[in-house]
Amino acid sequence: MARLLLGTRGSALARTQSEWVANVLRNTFADLSVELRIITTTGDRVLDVALSAVGDKGLFVKELEQALLAGDVDLCVHSAKDMPTATPSGLMLSAFPMREDPRDVLVVRHADVGADLATLPTGARIGTSSLRRASQLRYYRPDLHLTDVRGNVDTRLRKLAAGQYDALILAAAGLRRLGLWDGTPGASIGEALVYPLDPSVMLPAVAQGILAVETRTDDETTNRLVAALDDSAARTAALAERAFLRRLEGGCQIPVAAHAVLTESGLHFRGMVGALDGSTLVFAEQVGDPAQPEAVGITVAEAVLAQGGEAILAAIQSQQEAQR
Repeated sequence: MARLLLGTRGSALARTQSEWVANVLRNTFADLSVELRIITTTGDRVLDVALSAVGDKGLFVKELEQALLAGDVDLCVHSAKDMPTATPSGLMLSAFPMREDPRDVLVVRHADVGADLATLPTGARIGTSSLRRASQLRYYRPDLHLTDVRGNVDTRLRKLAAGQYDALILAAAGLRRLGLWDGTPGASIGEALVYPLDPSVMLPAVAQGILAVETRTDDETTNRLVAALDDSAARTAALAERAFLRRLEGGCQIPVAAHAVLTESGLHFRGMVGALDGSTLVFAEQVGDPAQPEAVGITVAEAVLAQGGEAILAAIQSQQEAQR
């Protein structure tokens, strides 16, 4: 029986996502054994500092890629939104399985807190470590009190239940994959209630809801097996959104958002760059050729830069250099 070693982080969500990939492979190839190997990343070790202050994208990826390059594992499963836009030499993103719900959700401590951004009470305490989410929240609701929150989904929900926050902003995909939310607006997790945020109000992170399966370029056997996981719509969206981010040279230290959707008219892409203080959000969108997803993403990035995004990014870079 053939065997694959799958590298994954140890969080409940990472293991759930990786086990899902492993089960699809096992069910597709009856003579295949897939074993998970837990690898601790920098992002898992540093839990008391905001991600934007720790470093750039790659905090949840680097050690997995090192294990893959060393031949300690045959494939790795990542949340695509955590990945740098450049893949190390010798590695490739060989599959993007079907995309889960890409939206963010508002998780309120109890019903009196509100059901959307508009109904949150003045001064409500919102937990988020994402500069992207914070920028959009500050733009729409500058009266809210935003506080960093780290830890896995269960940890964040416990902090919410304990009253440290009035609400959290989380990724819908994580809650759905963990079986905590079925997608129904107002459904409960304990006493907390979950409300999806429309992308027109809270544009998602690049590749949010998409898994990326990474392998070695020269491992023909694994690449052939993993190809069964690839979903064309997810791949198209991932390539477009990652190209947008790459053109902006953005990471977790810059408020960047994007959402690509295949429609009858083509690939509808909307991208954003925001100021750290939420004073300005710059959006651009286009319907382009799905056969050229990276070109679509780059075109929208160029439009964002031309319409004010370049000035925002320069201001952020200047601020970061002053803090060093």
